[in-house]
Amino acid sequence: MQGIFLECSHRHAKFNFKSKFQNFDVGWRFNKDSLSDAKSSNFDDSQWRILDLPHDWSIEDLLEQIPGKTTGPFSIESGGPRNGMSNGHTVGGTGWYRKKFALNTEDRNKQVALYFEGAYTETDVWVNGQYVGNHKYGYTSFYFDITPFCHQNSDSNVVAVRVKNFGENSRWYSGSGIYRHVKLVVTNPTFIGPWSVYITTPIVSETEAWVQVSAELTNKSGQEQKGLIKIKLWDADNRVVADAETEVTIPKELDTNCTQSLKVNTPKLWSIENPNLYVAEVSVWLNGKNVDATQANFGIRTIGFSSKNGFQLNGKALELKGGCVHHDNGILGAAAYDRVEERKVELLKSHGFNAVRSSHYPPSEKFLEACDRLGMLVIDESFDMWQLPKNKDDYHQYFDSYWESDVTSIVKRDRNHPSVILWSIGNEIEERADSSGIEITKKLIETIKQLDSTRLITEAVNEFWDHPGRKWEMTAPAFELLDVCGYNYQWWQYEPDHQQFPNRIMVGTESVPKHAFENWQLVEKHPYVIGDFVWTAMDYLGESGLGHAGYETDNQEQLKPWPWFNAYCGDI
Repeated sequence: MQGIFLECSHRHAKFNFKSKFQNFDVGWRFNKDSLSDAKSSNFDDSQWRILDLPHDWSIEDLLEQIPGKTTGPFSIESGGPRNGMSNGHTVGGTGWYRKKFALNTEDRNKQVALYFEGAYTETDVWVNGQYVGNHKYGYTSFYFDITPFCHQNSDSNVVAVRVKNFGENSRWYSGSGIYRHVKLVVTNPTFIGPWSVYITTPIVSETEAWVQVSAELTNKSGQEQKGLIKIKLWDADNRVVADAETEVTIPKELDTNCTQSLKVNTPKLWSIENPNLYVAEVSVWLNGKNVDATQANFGIRTIGFSSKNGFQLNGKALELKGGCVHHDNGILGAAAYDRVEERKVELLKSHGFNAVRSSHYPPSEKFLEACDRLGMLVIDESFDMWQLPKNKDDYHQYFDSYWESDVTSIVKRDRNHPSVILWSIGNEIEERADSSGIEITKKLIETIKQLDSTRLITEAVNEFWDHPGRKWEMTAPAFELLDVCGYNYQWWQYEPDHQQFPNRIMVGTESVPKHAFENWQLVEKHPYVIGDFVWTAMDYLGESGLGHAGYETDNQEQLKPWPWFNAYCGDI
């Protein structure tokens, strides 16, 4: 259902929005142990530690401190030699989280969902002793409908969460546990679910912009519903700059999409210098009553890519001064505290970066929100591997079953962020030039394009050091499918590749600081090279000693053994 309604105005109004997303971070009980009965609602957790989320147990001091073997969270016995160096000599295991909660009187007999922004790595959830579901990928957000499992008229419900982090599953420090926020989502039976509002700006000029707002409505009332969808757009000064409404019919037990276009006069464009933001408020009205509402931040801006003009933001050429960034926060581990995520972006901005690549997985929501507010561009990456492993216990074993749901989670969650300019489908993928890899590339691109038609797609591709005998030219079939071709450490290929593929748009998705001059010379010289992303913008835990300085000898290893735990290769 689609309609065009507008009422451009500049009247002041009080923005009074009550979010249906309730903070669920506070008051969890935690125990690091592989218990079998902690899922039971009557399990005695009174002796467990009480904590608030986000939480990462791998960064906490180990109980047994043995000189020469253990210091703080780091252990010489953290895993096999390679795994220990990869994860910074930290320890995973199994952790249990339990929390009691009661539904408010006004929330009883409503729809209830449990939203996890991120938990590393395999997560199982029970409510009142009943199994709810499982999630495999440690970097994607997910949620479960827990309505059937809640005691609606009781003062006590119990949620139990088991998080497991075992084996060799990461090439860097991952952290362990529920390291991002958790929310309780309570709605009426007819509602707008998480990630169900999609905002685009198909027409933008200095005098006017058309904003298209699509909302996916869910109806679990058991009967057809007829009502209104109302949309208001607010600017940063708390003024309604456009509003609209349209009638909608929502069949029972089905999802319905409603799209409206609104005109904003004299829009304040989003840019890295002036990151102006707007808020879209979407509400559902049945029988004259507001039954649900949600809000989404967005920016009005245009992005363009071409081999002739490079990258353009709002029609102006802009070179991407980029850096790759892992998710950990140093001594705080992987825990994604709001202020810490914001400070990370502030530091990057103050050191001259205007773009980041989320290596090699989607970042936290608060990181992207900070990029939106502060004016930082983002390449939002999905995976470090597909079907073929880089570590024996990594996501490759789940890829075939879960890639589509995880890509959907990433794109739907992040597609309203004006800071996100490119989707990356992978990093240094083992099968990148194989027929199987080409087919996966096609599927990933097709899925992303269905979810978001406004952004281009890239992939970070490296030379074939992992496949001796293969030549760089074998990347051509994969690059042909991509909108923007990501080059990892291959700056000398830019000019010869341009001679062969003059329409190819290139970006240095990874480079080392010692070649910064050569890389940036080519970015400034050739518009078809839109930017460079150094490895890394900020130092990180894991890949221990990757950037160490030393004499070149025959036995010089890339990573360093205990007690090294940092990569030591960040610009910051």
